[in-house]
Amino acid sequence: MKKIFLLITVILPLLSFSQNEKIKITYGAENENIPAIGDTIISNNPKSIKFQDGKNFIIEEYFENKKKSKSTVFPLDNLKFKTLTKYNENGKIILIASYNNGIVDGAFKKFYENGILMEEGEYKMMKKVGLWKYYDETGNLTKTEEN
Repeated sequence: MKKIFLLITVILPLLSFSQNEKIKITYGAENENIPAIGDTIISNNPKSIKFQDGKNFIIEEYFENKKKSKSTVFPLDNLKFKTLTKYNENGKIILIASYNNGIVDGAFKKFYENGILMEEGEYKMMKKVGLWKYYDETGNLTKTEEN
């Protein structure tokens, strides 16, 4: 009986606390410290550089071999929208995608490890729309589909 009472008195307040606590979700750069034009924020874990060009806030991340691993561009007038470019360790682009509020939305390109385009098209709220094109590893168009 004492164990049940102890569980109720210890666990119940924790449950009610966690239910009342609001979870804050970040979809883009809305909580970032954006440097002034000409300033740069450098971090070493992971290695990244943050700067702005007057229109965009840009975060570039790097592999240990000092090659770029990712570039994320946020328009300053909509920090919840981003265009993400990912690279492999050889410096080849493997993905270019747009996100709005954390959801794939806009132009999308995926590449093979050798840098050749694999597929391209557009998403609207995580759904493929319009014409999509698919390519083999040598760059030859293999398939198209209309969504």
